Amino acid sequence: MNISIALCTYNGAKFLPEQLDSIGRQTRQPDEIIVCDDRSADHTLDILQSFKKVSPFPVQILLNEKTLGPIKNFEKAVQLCNGDIIALSDQDDIWEHHKLEKVESVFRNEPEAGYVFSDGDAVDEDLNSLGYSLWDAAGFQGPLFEMYTSGNQLCCFLRRQFVTGATMALRSCFRELPAPYPADTVWMHDNWISAVLSSCGALGVAITDKLIRYRHHREQQIGVSRPQVRTSYIDEYTSFSRRKEFLWEQWLRWGESCLYLKQRIEAMNNSYIDTSESIRLLEQFKRHFSSRKLIHTKKGYSRLKPVLSEMISGRYGLFSNSWKSAVRDLLLH
Repeated sequence: MNISIALCTYNGAKFLPEQLDSIGRQTRQPDEIIVCDDRSADHTLDILQSFKKVSPFPVQILLNEKTLGPIKNFEKAVQLCNGDIIALSDQDDIWEHHKLEKVESVFRNEPEAGYVFSDGDAVDEDLNSLGYSLWDAAGFQGPLFEMYTSGNQLCCFLRRQFVTGATMALRSCFRELPAPYPADTVWMHDNWISAVLSSCGALGVAITDKLIRYRHHREQQIGVSRPQVRTSYIDEYTSFSRRKEFLWEQWLRWGESCLYLKQRIEAMNNSYIDTSESIRLLEQFKRHFSSRKLIHTKKGYSRLKPVLSEMISGRYGLFSNSWKSAVRDLLLH
């Protein structure tokens, strides 16, 4: 089993040496690194060339002809990898020394696994702990974690994004399924890959170990938000009512992006890939999305019947924030 690392860089000179050092110190060394640089204007390429000269494994460095952005840059890097397993890497984190060893063992022990991802520690620029993990920040805990590990994985992706690309790896035999990655939706490359693979029957495995230190800094292109602090229901209601228009617009964009996923999965349904169960679930999401949009065109008591109907269907619990979303749809205009 060969392991490739797909590393994407862009003006990463400040933290890249530490990341490369953590890769070089892996107990299970990679078989190659494919680097796609998105036209860095700092010393990133010099750092990569210096690392290549001393690396005990092959390092291929490619400079993009034009700036692609992180999503398309990762798509390119993944497609160029030669290994059986492709591990994604950001330029500014620190990998724990046993990360690749753990990832390889999971793939060996789980033949049906199409992709894996892990938790990680959130740290500041100087690697001081911020007191929470990646899964804390994503809300990948409790019922959502249980839903995911019990096998209802696509449903989890229709609720929120929780896979951090810097922790994930996939079998190369599945890499064509998510391509091309959408650049104009809410989907980032990591969650898009994961959602598509889960939709196509490839098992995702959540590794509870914290296998990276995820660095927060001002220059990063993509970041992870801090966990929300729990408040009283009154404070939560007040906060939501102040931001309701913004949050509703966000949810609408999320829904449209999930419908795009539905279109892509429907196009894949053939004799080789049976996505019929996923399509049925995505159709339920479409009905929920359409119902909530309709509810928000109504006023007062006219909202009661469609909200109750959607509650009885169970779709608020599957695709939204359960009864909280129902109350918001009923009361917030």
